[in-house]
Amino acid sequence: MQTIRTLAAIAALLCSVARVAAATDEKIPAIPAFPAANIPPASPETVPTLRDSIENIYNFSEVVVTATRTPLTLKNTPVITRVISAREIETSGARSIQEILSMELAGVEFHQAGFGTQMLFQGLDARYILFLIDGERMAGETYGNIDYARIPVGDIERIEIVRGASSVLYGSNAMGMVVNVITRTPKRPVEISASAGYGGFYQKDNNTPLTGIPDYNSKLDVPNIDANLSVGLALGKVRSQTYLSYLGVDAFNPVSAEEEERFYPELKITSITMGPRGPESKVRYVADTALKAPIDTAGLSVGGSRSFNVRQRFDYRVNDKLSLFWSGSYFNRSQYDFANSINKGSDGSAWSNESYNAYSTQAGAEYRPDARQVWRLTYYGDLYQRNLDTLELLLPKQRHVYNLPRLLWTMEAGRHNRVIAGAEFLNEALNFDLNPDGYDDQRRLNTFSAYAQNELTTNIGLGFVGGVRVDWNDRFGGSVTPKFSVKYVVGDFNFRANYARGYRNPSLKEMYMKYRIPMGGMSANSTWIVGNPDLKPEYNQYVSLSAEYTRGFFNASATGYVSYFSDKIDVRREQPDEYTTYLVYDNIDKSTFSGLELMLRARLVKGLFVMGNYNYIHQTENAPEASTQYIFVSPHTAALRLDYMFTCGTTDFALNLSGRFVGEKTYEDMMTIVELPAAGPQLPTIYSGNYTARADAYTTWGAMASVAFTPDLTFSVGGENLFNYVPSVVNFNSGIVPPRNFFVRMSYRFNR
Repeated sequence: MQTIRTLAAIAALLCSVARVAAATDEKIPAIPAFPAANIPPASPETVPTLRDSIENIYNFSEVVVTATRTPLTLKNTPVITRVISAREIETSGARSIQEILSMELAGVEFHQAGFGTQMLFQGLDARYILFLIDGERMAGETYGNIDYARIPVGDIERIEIVRGASSVLYGSNAMGMVVNVITRTPKRPVEISASAGYGGFYQKDNNTPLTGIPDYNSKLDVPNIDANLSVGLALGKVRSQTYLSYLGVDAFNPVSAEEEERFYPELKITSITMGPRGPESKVRYVADTALKAPIDTAGLSVGGSRSFNVRQRFDYRVNDKLSLFWSGSYFNRSQYDFANSINKGSDGSAWSNESYNAYSTQAGAEYRPDARQVWRLTYYGDLYQRNLDTLELLLPKQRHVYNLPRLLWTMEAGRHNRVIAGAEFLNEALNFDLNPDGYDDQRRLNTFSAYAQNELTTNIGLGFVGGVRVDWNDRFGGSVTPKFSVKYVVGDFNFRANYARGYRNPSLKEMYMKYRIPMGGMSANSTWIVGNPDLKPEYNQYVSLSAEYTRGFFNASATGYVSYFSDKIDVRREQPDEYTTYLVYDNIDKSTFSGLELMLRARLVKGLFVMGNYNYIHQTENAPEASTQYIFVSPHTAALRLDYMFTCGTTDFALNLSGRFVGEKTYEDMMTIVELPAAGPQLPTIYSGNYTARADAYTTWGAMASVAFTPDLTFSVGGENLFNYVPSVVNFNSGIVPPRNFFVRMSYRFNR
C-alpha cells in the first residue's frame, strides 16, 4: 500500500505539471504518443490511450507463432510462451537484448568470460539457447553465444520465448529455450519513429598512456549513446520497413575488493628453492584446507563497442493468393577494450581492436490456393565475419555462413484440426583462425530435415499437439526428434503437459579447434583447448507440467520441468605433465537439469501493473572427474517489474521500476596461487588443485519515467544499477553488471 500511495503522490505532482503545460498550449491534441505495436489500424477516434495499450499486454489475447509455427493466442499455446512487447521494452529503457532478458526473465544470467559474454538459462549455457530473428537462426558464435549486438532493440515488435526443447520445429540447438525476435512491420500508410538516448560513461580511462596512437586513445571511452530511425510505409499492395541504428557502449573494469575464500579437498603445495644444482621443488599435499587467494587487482575487462545496424524489408501482394517478400540487413561493430583488446602484442605488432561484420538476406513467397491452405517458400542466407583490425589492415579471424532454403505447408483440416509440414536444407561453412590446418581450410556441415506437426482441439477443453522431425546430417547420420503436448482447460485454469526430445550437433569449432589460452604469471604453464572430430550429437528428453490461472488482468502459473541429457558435450581435462593441460571436448555420460518456475502478471489497481518471475534450478552430473565446468548457475533467481501508467489532461505518463535477484551459489575452479617471497633466496611457492568457492547473492534495480506532452514527442529519464552494486570478488562466476549510470532519451513518432 505504501508503494501505491507513493506512486499516487508522484502522479498528482506530474498531473499538476501537465496542467501547467497544457495551459500554455491548448492546441495539443489528446492522442497518445505510443501507438500499440500489436493493435490493428484505428481511426483517430478509436486510437487507444497509453494505459489501454499497456493493458492490452496483460489480457493474453495476443497472437504468437513461435511455439507451433502457426498463429495461436497466448492463452491457447500448448507451451507457456512469454511475450515481451515493444511497449515493455520502451518503458524499461533497455538498450540491448541482454538487458531485456535480464530484466524480464528469472533464470537468465550473463557472465563475462575470457572470450566475451556468456549467457546461461536454467542451468544451460548459450549452446542450448536458439536465437531467431523473424524465425531464422543467426550465424556467428563464440562458445554458442551469438553476437547480441546484431539484434536491434528499436526494431523489435515483440519477443516470443518458448522454454524447453523445440527441435521438432527448429532443429539443432533448440534444447533449452527458443528466443524469437519479431521485427516491425508497418500497419498504417506512414509510420516514422526516431529516438536518441545519452547515458554518459561507465568509467573514464583516457588517461591510459598510448604514446603515439591518438586514434585508439580517443576510443578508450565510448559514451553510452543510442539512436534509432524507423520508416514504415503501407501503400496499397506494397509495404516497406526501413530501420537504422547506432549503439555506443562504454567499457568498464570491475576489480575485486576482497580476498577469495577457497576450500581444497586436497591442496598441492609446491615449494621451489635454490639448491646447489639449481632450482629444486618439494611437493606436499594437505587435505581439507581453506585458503584465501590474494586480491585480484586486474579484475575483468568488459569491452566497449560501437555498432551499426541497417535493415530493409519489402512486401508485395501480387493478388489475393500470392505475396512476395524480401529483407536484407547489414551489421558492423568495433570492439574497444581499455585493458586488453587495445593492447600492443609482445611481438611488436600494431595496436589493434576487433571488428565484426554481418550480412543477411531472406527472400520468399507465400501462396494461398484457398482459405484453408498456406504454402511458404523461403531462402535465408547469413554471413558473419570477425577480424583483427589494425591501423594498417584487416586480418580475418572467422567467417561463418548459413544457407537455408525451406518449404512450409499449413492446412486447416477441419474446424478442430491443423496440420503443418516442412522440409529444409541447412548448409553451414566455417573458416576460423583456431583451425590448426589454417584459416583457408574451410569446414562444412550439411543437414536435411523434414518435419510434421498436428494440432487438434476438442469441444471438452482438451487440445493436443504432436510432431516429429527427421534429420540427416552428412557427418552424423540420421536422427529422430518427437514432441507431444496436451492442454486441458477447466474454467479459468489451463493445465499443460509436454514431452519433447531435443538435440544439438557438435559445432565445427568443437570438432576442429586448437587454441592455447594466454596465461599470466609463470609462462612455462601451457593450457590448450582442443577439438574432437569424433564427437557425437547430444540429446535431451524434456518433460514439463504446468498449471495456469487467468481471470481478467490476473495471470499466475507454475511450471515444473526436468531435462535429461545424454552424450552431453563437455570439456575433459588431460594433464600429460606438470606444466601442460589439454581441455578436450568430449561426450560425457549423463546430465540432468530440473527446476520450478513461478510467474505472475496482474493489474493491482487501475494503471498499476506488476510482473513477477521466480526460477529454481537443480543440476546433477554423472561425468568423469576429468571433466570441467567453469561457469555455474545460481539456484535461485527472480525478476520483478512494476509499471504505473496514467493520462492527465492531454499528457501521458509511464513509470517503471525493475528489480532482479540472483541468489548465492558455489562454484568449482582450479586457478593456481603463486606466492612470491619478499626477499631472500627462496623461489615461489605454488598452491594448486581443485577447489570450491562462493559467490554472494545480489540485487540490482533500474527505473525509468516517461512523459509525452504532445502526441508524437516523448521525453524519458532513468537509471540502471541504482544502488551501484559491484561484486566483492570478481571472476567468471561473479555477477557482472555495469556501474550505476543515468540516461535521458527523446523519441518521436509519426503515424498517419
